[in-house]
Amino acid sequence: MVIQNKNALAALVLLLAACSPHMRTNGPVLVVARVKDAVTLDPAQATDGMSLNVTQEIIKGLVEFKEGTFDVEPAIAKSWVTSSDGRTWTFVLKHGLRFTDGTVVDAQAVKFNFDRWRFTKNPYHSVFPFAYYASMYGGFPGIISDVRAVTADTVVIVLKQRNAPFLRDLAMPPFGISSPAAIREHIDDYGFHPVGWGPYELVDWVKDDRITLRENPAYPVHGGYRTVIVRDIPDQATSVLEMEKGTVDILTDPRPDDAAQLSRYTDVKVYYQPANNNAYLALNMDKAPFGNLLVRQAIAYAIDLNGIVKAFYPKGAVVADNWTPPGMLGENPVVKIYPQNIAKARALLAQAGFPHGFATELYYSTAPRPYLPEPQRVAEAIQADLQQVGISVTLEPFEWGVYLNKIQNGEHPMCLIGWTGDNGDPDNFMYTLLDRDAAIKGQSQNYAFWRDPRFHALMIAGQTTIEQSQRAVIYRAANAMIHDQAPAIPIVHVMPPIVIKTTVSGFIPSPDTSMGLEFLKPKEH
Repeated sequence: MVIQNKNALAALVLLLAACSPHMRTNGPVLVVARVKDAVTLDPAQATDGMSLNVTQEIIKGLVEFKEGTFDVEPAIAKSWVTSSDGRTWTFVLKHGLRFTDGTVVDAQAVKFNFDRWRFTKNPYHSVFPFAYYASMYGGFPGIISDVRAVTADTVVIVLKQRNAPFLRDLAMPPFGISSPAAIREHIDDYGFHPVGWGPYELVDWVKDDRITLRENPAYPVHGGYRTVIVRDIPDQATSVLEMEKGTVDILTDPRPDDAAQLSRYTDVKVYYQPANNNAYLALNMDKAPFGNLLVRQAIAYAIDLNGIVKAFYPKGAVVADNWTPPGMLGENPVVKIYPQNIAKARALLAQAGFPHGFATELYYSTAPRPYLPEPQRVAEAIQADLQQVGISVTLEPFEWGVYLNKIQNGEHPMCLIGWTGDNGDPDNFMYTLLDRDAAIKGQSQNYAFWRDPRFHALMIAGQTTIEQSQRAVIYRAANAMIHDQAPAIPIVHVMPPIVIKTTVSGFIPSPDTSMGLEFLKPKEH
């Protein structure tokens, strides 16, 4: 059900939000506050965590991650095997599952989704970019050469070449299996009408206001919240006040100062999630003068990363020496940040033909993110640092959805952005964000538009090598290459805080910042 009358919706929001988690308005209600709305609830179209964290409560894929880890476990599939050459994967589905619209979850439904993603001429692919599919699987149709529904409960996926992170990739939210009937019915706006098999289903979505989810009674796991309301509260002072008043149970992406303030309350607990992320400054190499290596290195030397991290990030944040987070396969201990050196930065600019600097623009989103809790202040610090070497920077702030569209189209000279890892594999940070396959305007996640063939060769080697010790060598080389070529400058790896009322139990901090709503329980008095 989707309610269209906004006045009626607003009244319902106020009613439900005023309820305590224990008041039974068709069962316990959980209220989650965050700073910005989703962009789309079609997981195949979403590229941002605010969208994907909701879609994975509605739509599960063949496999998923065990809560709090990147260990793969069954979801729609109950088991799977791979061929000796690693190219053929056979999945046996759980029997008798139904999407929340009542249609059957079977092998044909799985094939329908894969064909929609991978074939540009598929009628349900339409004009949508499917950026995650393109960036994870190398374009369209990419490395997936065939998907067959062998029986009602058996799906075979054939790859052109073996792919080490393939199973973990499938566990990511963008590859949730949607109801074919719902996609057919809402071909142009399925992102507003998502239907899948998951712990919750969509009741209504009022843009820039709230998303309401209702328990799927057929799902086998439930903590106890029958209804979940995800409220959008862009003003962070207001969200803190709502938390203090008790009208909000969970606050995501709080500013460090706000998390510290709320931690003083006895009925609130602040959790810190694993540092599986990277905030960075991307330099668009399709825009002059960022194609010049000396200019990129000058910018790297100009920025005081230590000062930025100390001033604007919460406890546990570390300056990013490597592109990948600490402890991930391929971490290179030799790679260190460019230390701030104004004289060296000026000398490099002069050598590049810019003795007096140049003027440019820095795009950033006004919406705080787990890796960027105070985007404007970080942007201003970068602006001030670059001014010292003669680079005059005009700041260009944008609303989240508009911002993503602009940088995916390559409109920015520089952009401040980040990434929360999806699957625990370095391929997800490197191939997805910096490979030439991900540098396609309109659907790009490579905001540097760096297309180095040597880096691409490393990425393919990392994907097709199974032995982890050999992959570690490959990704150590890739981390060194990113540092030396500086298409983007990593800033920080941060442990994002999330604030939860002590009346809510069952939360497990997750490396992909998902909330696992189905595991949350209202505490009994």
